[in-house]
Amino acid sequence: MSQQEYRKYICKVCGLIYDEEEGDPDSGLAPGTRFDDIPDDWYCPLCLVSKADFIPLEEMAHATPDDGTQPSHKVSNHADVMIIGSGYAGWQVAEAVRKELPDAEITLITADDGIVYPKPSLSMALRQERSADDLKEYSAAQKSTELNIGVKTLTRVMSVSEKYKKVLTTRGNFYYDKLIIATGAKALKPQIAGSVAHEMVTLNDLPSYRRFRQTITEIDHITIIGGGLIGTEMAEDLIEAGISVTLMVREQQLMSGMLPKSIAADLADKLAVKGVDIRFGQTVTEMNGTSGAYDLSLDNGEQLTTGLVLSAIGIAPNVGLAKKLSLEVNRGIKINHYCQTSNPDVYAIGDCAESDAGVQAFLEPIRRQATTIAAHLNGNIDVTFDAVSPLIKTKTSTLSIMLSLPLGANDQDAWQTETQIGDNQKLVYKDQEDHLQGFALSGELVNQANNLYKQITDAA
Repeated sequence: MSQQEYRKYICKVCGLIYDEEEGDPDSGLAPGTRFDDIPDDWYCPLCLVSKADFIPLEEMAHATPDDGTQPSHKVSNHADVMIIGSGYAGWQVAEAVRKELPDAEITLITADDGIVYPKPSLSMALRQERSADDLKEYSAAQKSTELNIGVKTLTRVMSVSEKYKKVLTTRGNFYYDKLIIATGAKALKPQIAGSVAHEMVTLNDLPSYRRFRQTITEIDHITIIGGGLIGTEMAEDLIEAGISVTLMVREQQLMSGMLPKSIAADLADKLAVKGVDIRFGQTVTEMNGTSGAYDLSLDNGEQLTTGLVLSAIGIAPNVGLAKKLSLEVNRGIKINHYCQTSNPDVYAIGDCAESDAGVQAFLEPIRRQATTIAAHLNGNIDVTFDAVSPLIKTKTSTLSIMLSLPLGANDQDAWQTETQIGDNQKLVYKDQEDHLQGFALSGELVNQANNLYKQITDAA
């Protein structure tokens, strides 16, 4: 009997693909491990959801988000709960609220088309040869029908009346009892001189990925500005897709705010072997030329010609709406342990929200925020959003890396090396009482991440 063909499964939350043929050695799953044979307590190594959140890749590929489905739930003029924003945070909290409040009138308003897609996939979709359409999971109509909520797409919020609990939009006025702001964050661009500096691109959502894919079809070299998590992941994604890359890193190491120097150095060496041109301590000061042949001036006096410039220097929370509501704003919208803003009838979630731990733009904290908001709306004050450092897996196939960065940690010298065997490193971050606060693992040692993270969360 011939061996059954290997299958691929995709995480519905983050888009990670489990290939049975390759397995997941980082999680202890040898090549050839069938999905059905994976232990039930296994979790997605990227976003930490369970095995139950994976579906066969062919089911996703055969999905038809634009199948003409019409929302079955009409948008009410008055909502018990109104959500503004349809990114991961918006849809996640919509699901959580519907689960807690099955009879509530819920309305979601979004300025875009509301398509549901796994945002983490944006920085690995090229190597997976996935188009923007391939990343779609549900249309807004399909998702709203599933959740039995009202959705207004392509609708921009102009203002909110705190006194009357009224939202003024480009498609009419709507009223709410409780409001949830899930407006996300915008990608930043460096302020540089030059006649075409405005043509620098960012990659922070599905529409920008679609434009990016269309633009790079005839481009053989891209310059990325920013050596943080996204910039580094994009550099590897592009080089594996056959596009030459120059990575401009202002600091002297990759992911300087996250990685210990030793692991960052190993990663840089491996990317360089793949062909990524990493320029440490350099940045772009001027951008001239024409599309497809930009002339870049660097701060060390060098010149560089490139086909496209991609900014990956970070994000800024969208707080404009919060300011109109006179909510307390720092870098993001300030929230308490229930994710309430300075107005107790208004909540904030996701990349736009800032807790005592700062802005945590990762999937796991967003899921906990959604659960907290839904429980609180249902009168449960026992569920709170507490500051816990998330477990992070970088999407760098050249070197497996998993870490949990201590909240507020900024001292590189505090990292202690416990194991270093070639590319396999284990570093820990401890407090003055020798309690584990964080860790960074690379290579084969990433399989220790789950146990180490449990030590941290159990002690929190």
